[in-house]
Amino acid sequence: MRVLAALGAVCFAYLAVIPGAFIGATVDSACAGPQCDYSTPVTVYLVVAFGVTTLALAASAVSMATYAVRPVRSSERLVALSLKASAASVGVLLLSEIALPHPVAAVVIVAICVPIALIGAARRRAPTRAGLP
Repeated sequence: MRVLAALGAVCFAYLAVIPGAFIGATVDSACAGPQCDYSTPVTVYLVVAFGVTTLALAASAVSMATYAVRPVRSSERLVALSLKASAASVGVLLLSEIALPHPVAAVVIVAICVPIALIGAARRRAPTRAGLP
Protein backbone atom coordinates (compact mmCIF):
# COMPACT_ATOMS: atom_id res chain seq x y z
CA MET A 1 0.00 0.00 0.00
CA ARG A 2 2.89 2.33 0.71
CA VAL A 3 4.23 1.86 -2.80
CA LEU A 4 0.85 2.76 -4.33
CA ALA A 5 0.61 5.84 -2.12
CA ALA A 6 4.11 6.91 -3.16
CA LEU A 7 3.28 6.41 -6.85
CA GLY A 8 0.05 8.34 -6.35
CA ALA A 9 1.97 11.17 -4.71
CA VAL A 10 4.29 11.42 -7.71
CA CYS A 11 1.39 11.31 -10.19
CA PHE A 12 -0.64 13.94 -8.33
CA ALA A 13 2.41 16.19 -8.00
CA TYR A 14 2.79 16.02 -11.77
CA LEU A 15 -0.93 16.64 -12.29
CA ALA A 16 -0.75 19.72 -10.06
CA VAL A 17 1.70 21.33 -12.48
CA ILE A 18 -0.76 21.26 -15.39
CA PRO A 19 -3.45 23.65 -14.05
CA GLY A 20 -0.67 25.75 -12.54
CA ALA A 21 0.76 26.26 -16.02
CA PHE A 22 -2.67 27.22 -17.32
CA ILE A 23 -2.76 30.15 -14.89
CA GLY A 24 0.03 31.81 -16.84
CA ALA A 25 -1.54 30.87 -20.17
CA THR A 26 -4.86 32.39 -19.10
CA VAL A 27 -3.33 35.67 -18.01
CA ASP A 28 -0.83 36.02 -20.86
CA SER A 29 -2.16 34.24 -23.92
CA ALA A 30 0.15 33.67 -26.87
CA CYS A 31 -2.79 34.31 -29.18
CA ALA A 32 -3.01 37.84 -30.58
CA GLY A 33 -6.24 39.58 -31.37
CA PRO A 34 -9.52 40.49 -29.72
CA GLN A 35 -11.06 37.05 -30.26
CA CYS A 36 -8.38 35.46 -28.03
CA ASP A 37 -8.85 37.47 -24.85
CA TYR A 38 -11.33 36.62 -22.11
CA SER A 39 -13.15 39.39 -20.32
CA THR A 40 -11.63 40.45 -17.01
CA PRO A 41 -14.21 38.64 -14.79
CA VAL A 42 -13.79 35.40 -16.77
CA THR A 43 -10.01 35.69 -16.56
CA VAL A 44 -10.17 36.21 -12.79
CA TYR A 45 -12.53 33.25 -12.40
CA LEU A 46 -10.28 30.98 -14.47
CA VAL A 47 -7.16 32.02 -12.56
CA VAL A 48 -8.92 31.29 -9.26
CA ALA A 49 -10.34 27.98 -10.54
CA PHE A 50 -6.97 26.84 -11.89
CA GLY A 51 -5.31 27.93 -8.63
CA VAL A 52 -7.78 26.02 -6.46
CA THR A 53 -7.37 22.95 -8.65
CA THR A 54 -3.58 23.21 -8.41
CA LEU A 55 -3.76 23.47 -4.63
CA ALA A 56 -6.19 20.55 -4.33
CA LEU A 57 -4.02 18.30 -6.51
CA ALA A 58 -0.90 19.35 -4.60
CA ALA A 59 -2.68 18.60 -1.32
CA SER A 60 -3.48 15.13 -2.64
CA ALA A 61 0.18 14.60 -3.51
CA VAL A 62 1.33 15.74 -0.06
CA SER A 63 -1.27 13.66 1.77
CA MET A 64 -0.37 10.55 -0.23
CA ALA A 65 3.32 11.11 0.44
CA THR A 66 2.55 11.48 4.14
CA TYR A 67 0.56 8.26 4.08
CA ALA A 68 3.39 6.47 2.23
CA VAL A 69 5.87 7.51 4.91
CA ARG A 70 3.62 6.77 7.87
CA PRO A 71 0.31 4.99 7.19
CA VAL A 72 -1.88 6.00 10.13
CA ARG A 73 -5.62 6.54 10.32
CA SER A 74 -5.38 10.35 10.30
CA SER A 75 -3.25 10.29 7.12
CA GLU A 76 -5.81 7.99 5.54
CA ARG A 77 -8.59 10.49 6.27
CA LEU A 78 -6.50 13.32 4.79
CA VAL A 79 -5.95 11.32 1.60
CA ALA A 80 -9.71 10.72 1.27
CA LEU A 81 -10.53 14.38 1.92
CA SER A 82 -7.91 15.70 -0.49
CA LEU A 83 -8.98 13.29 -3.22
CA LYS A 84 -12.59 14.45 -2.85
CA ALA A 85 -11.46 18.08 -3.07
CA SER A 86 -9.36 17.27 -6.15
CA ALA A 87 -12.24 15.52 -7.88
CA ALA A 88 -14.65 18.35 -7.13
CA SER A 89 -12.29 21.08 -8.27
CA VAL A 90 -11.32 19.26 -11.47
CA GLY A 91 -15.01 18.60 -12.21
CA VAL A 92 -15.96 22.24 -11.74
CA LEU A 93 -12.99 23.37 -13.83
CA LEU A 94 -13.81 21.00 -16.69
CA LEU A 95 -17.46 22.03 -16.64
CA SER A 96 -16.37 25.67 -16.72
CA GLU A 97 -14.14 25.02 -19.70
CA ILE A 98 -17.08 23.45 -21.53
CA ALA A 99 -19.50 26.17 -20.45
CA LEU A 100 -17.41 29.07 -21.75
CA PRO A 101 -17.67 28.23 -25.46
CA HIS A 102 -20.79 26.02 -25.28
CA PRO A 103 -23.20 27.08 -22.50
CA VAL A 104 -26.11 24.99 -23.81
CA ALA A 105 -23.98 21.84 -23.74
CA ALA A 106 -23.01 22.57 -20.15
CA VAL A 107 -26.66 22.94 -19.14
CA VAL A 108 -27.50 19.61 -20.82
CA ILE A 109 -24.57 17.90 -19.06
CA VAL A 110 -25.66 19.22 -15.68
CA ALA A 111 -29.31 18.31 -16.35
CA ILE A 112 -28.28 14.72 -17.08
CA CYS A 113 -25.55 14.25 -14.47
CA VAL A 114 -27.19 15.76 -11.38
CA PRO A 115 -30.14 13.31 -11.27
CA ILE A 116 -27.79 10.38 -11.92
CA ALA A 117 -25.52 11.53 -9.07
CA LEU A 118 -28.49 11.94 -6.72
CA ILE A 119 -29.77 8.46 -7.55
CA GLY A 120 -26.30 7.03 -6.98
CA ALA A 121 -25.98 8.83 -3.65
CA ALA A 122 -29.38 7.56 -2.53
CA ARG A 123 -28.40 3.97 -3.35
CA ARG A 124 -25.11 4.22 -1.47
CA ARG A 125 -26.73 5.15 1.82
CA ALA A 126 -26.71 2.29 4.24
CA PRO A 127 -30.13 1.00 5.18
CA THR A 128 -31.14 1.94 8.68
CA ARG A 129 -31.76 -0.85 11.12
CA ALA A 130 -34.66 -0.81 13.47
CA GLY A 131 -33.57 -0.60 17.09
CA LEU A 132 -33.89 -3.71 19.18
CA PRO A 133 -36.32 -3.47 22.08
